[in-house]
Amino acid sequence: MRTSPSTEYVPEWARRAVFYHIYPLGFFNAPRENSGRSAAVPRLSSLREYYDHLVGLGITALYIGPLFESGSHGYDTTDYFTVDRRLGDTRLLQQIVEELHERGIRVILDGVFNHTGREFFAFRDIREHGRESRYKDWYTINWGADSEFGDGFSYESWQGHQILPALNLKNRDVREYLFEVCRLWLGEVGTDGWRLDVAFEISPDFWWEFRRVCKGIRPDCFLVGELFGGDYRTWVAPDLLDSGTDYQVHKALWSSFNDRNFWELKASLERAMHPEWGVFRDLHMMQFLGNHDVHRIASQLRDRSHVFPAMIILLTIPGIPCLYYGDEVGMTGKVGGPEDDYAVRKPMPELDAEWPDTERNLYREISRLVALRKVHPSLIYGRIAILGAADTTFSFLREHPREVAVVAINGGDQVASLQIPVGEEGIPDGLRFRDALDVDTSEVVVSGGMLTIEELHPGWGRVLIAER
Repeated sequence: MRTSPSTEYVPEWARRAVFYHIYPLGFFNAPRENSGRSAAVPRLSSLREYYDHLVGLGITALYIGPLFESGSHGYDTTDYFTVDRRLGDTRLLQQIVEELHERGIRVILDGVFNHTGREFFAFRDIREHGRESRYKDWYTINWGADSEFGDGFSYESWQGHQILPALNLKNRDVREYLFEVCRLWLGEVGTDGWRLDVAFEISPDFWWEFRRVCKGIRPDCFLVGELFGGDYRTWVAPDLLDSGTDYQVHKALWSSFNDRNFWELKASLERAMHPEWGVFRDLHMMQFLGNHDVHRIASQLRDRSHVFPAMIILLTIPGIPCLYYGDEVGMTGKVGGPEDDYAVRKPMPELDAEWPDTERNLYREISRLVALRKVHPSLIYGRIAILGAADTTFSFLREHPREVAVVAINGGDQVASLQIPVGEEGIPDGLRFRDALDVDTSEVVVSGGMLTIEELHPGWGRVLIAER
């Protein structure tokens, strides 16, 4: 049996995890602007109302988007040591973390360490004292130019957005400050890791030192970087970050449905994950269908009936799946337009309210998929081999010493029948598969090197499991 490369440097709990990502300022319907003067409002406490929802969905890890004190959207940090007053305070967060841990749910926070807001204390000091500021080297300043705000100097900022001054991470004082931030949240508060904003824009030598600090505080903490493209191994390695967001597979996943072109997904998965020549075969990337920066999957897909087969793929391919809050209840939204990013960051519906998915089928079926993933080692650890790709159908293998899984989906409009060539991957004749999604269906037996699926309904899929 062929095996997948080792990723033992990734914490075992993270390799097995199913993440749930919330953007807290949106989830809890917080005001869009922070005056910096009001008393803390404990909106974060409302998360307790969703504990059973998360447990029922099968979530084992929660990724909470930016929640440090900021001026607006959370990425313009003004105080890394304080929970945003629109959400609550540090003690409340610590209580939430402890309560989630009791339910078997880990917690990672959004670490925005590339840039700050203009009201961050160090940048404010530069504005007040100019060249005399003791923090003048915390940023990259051009004293011979001016900013759009008339500061009397210009500075490097995130992608030219001067509302977000970029920190000088080469400066030792800046690094030590950020490492103290890590000591608070990983150590005293007890969180389990970081999602690291725009990690791809930060030098790997920073992540090398960052990893040593974080792992020294909490050896099993999980470090996942925001990565868009390029060679992920620049940032993800045994001595750098544990994982990164796999935008390359994300794009191929949704566009293969929209374009009726599953060869794109085949090419993307094989390029990345082929156990012999995949360029990222030694990585364990975070896979997703939505987040706070992209169209919600129900709006991204032209046919909403494709949401569930897309979820089947998400929860059965290699990597660490991450669900975006509200996708399981049918929320919609696209970035851009008059609402900009807010369209995909709206409040989470209350559990006793009417959901966009009024039948609540998505929640039920995603819960079943998550449960399947958690009990079948082939879906977590198994190697992948693409078995078939066509305009509207797709099938692949996950193989583990204890079992074999064959996943098939139909993104078309008609019932399909498939002849899947499993013999080419060493699967012997006579091996019997049962459908873990539709347990009442008959077993399927390998014959002549082929696994035959007579009826694969549109907007649906099969997860066939054979024990060894």
